[in-house]
Amino acid sequence: MTIVLHHYPASPFAELARLALGLKQLEWRSVVIPNVMPKPDLVVLTGGYARTPVLQVGADIYCDTAAILDALEAIAPSPSLYPAPLGDLQRILAGWAGAAQFGAHVGAALGSLPPGTLPQAFVDDRKARLGFDFAKMARAVPHLEAQVLTSATWLDATLSDGRAFIGGEQPGHADLAFYTNLWFVRGRARNSEAAKAIAAMPHLGAWFDRVTAIGHGSPVEASAEEAIAIAGAATPDLSENVDPISGFTAGQTVRVKTEGSGDAPVEGRLLRVGPTGIAIARDTGSGTVAVNFPRLGQMVLAG
Repeated sequence: MTIVLHHYPASPFAELARLALGLKQLEWRSVVIPNVMPKPDLVVLTGGYARTPVLQVGADIYCDTAAILDALEAIAPSPSLYPAPLGDLQRILAGWAGAAQFGAHVGAALGSLPPGTLPQAFVDDRKARLGFDFAKMARAVPHLEAQVLTSATWLDATLSDGRAFIGGEQPGHADLAFYTNLWFVRGRARNSEAAKAIAAMPHLGAWFDRVTAIGHGSPVEASAEEAIAIAGAATPDLSENVDPISGFTAGQTVRVKTEGSGDAPVEGRLLRVGPTGIAIARDTGSGTVAVNFPRLGQMVLAG
C-alpha cells in the first residue's frame, strides 16, 4: 500500500493532513502541486477536483480533509484521530474550525499583508474559484482578528485546567483543525496584532507546541508522474453500496461538485453514497481510480 499526499507547504488544510499522517506515524510520498490552476497532473487523478490536499492510496483518491482523515483512520486505527472521551464529537469541533473560523483566520492573515505581497496569479485564482476578494478582506481585518481572538481565548480557557489536548491526554482531529488555523495566522502574519495576542496566551502556546511536536510522519519526495504510475498499477475499491434514500443507483453516471467552488464537477460511475461519503469510478486513460468525497459539503448531480 502506497500513500501519496498531493499538497503544497503553505496550505493550512494540507498541514492538517500532514499532521494526521504524523499522528499515525505513517510513511508517505510527498507530491508538491501548484497552489493555483492549472493542475493537470492532479486532475488526471481526481477528474477535476483541484483543492488542496488530495490523498492517494494506490488507485483510491480522497478529496477533502474529511475524506482523507477517514481513510487514514481506516489504514491505521491506532492511535485514533477520535480518542475518548470526545470520540466523534471531534468531527463537530473540527467542522466549526474548518468552516467559519477557517475563513476568519485566512482573512485575518492574508488581509493584513501589505498590498502587492501576494502574487497576482494567486489573487486571481482564489477570486475565480473561491470568490475571495482580497481588497474587501483587508478592510475587514479588525473584525476578522476579533473572530480569531474569540476562538483563541475559548481554546486557551479550555486548556487552562491542565489537559494536554482539547479532548484530554490524546490529540485528535479537533486539535489538528484548530492548530492549522492558528499555524496559518502565526506563519503568514506573524507581526500582526492577532498573532502577537495568540502567542501571549500561555495555555494555548504550550498546546500549540505539543501539536507541532506531532510532526509529519515520514515523507519521501515523489513526482506527479510517479503518483500517476502508482495509480495505474493499483486496483481501486470498486465495491458498490448506494443508500436508496439518496435517489441514485449504483453504476449511474453522476457529477460531484463542491459547494461554493468554481472548480469543475467530477464525473464518473457511482459506486457508493451514504450519510458520510461518496465514491465514483472514473477512467484516467491509464487505469481506473475510485474518487472519494465526504458527503457533507458535496453535491451529487445526475450526469
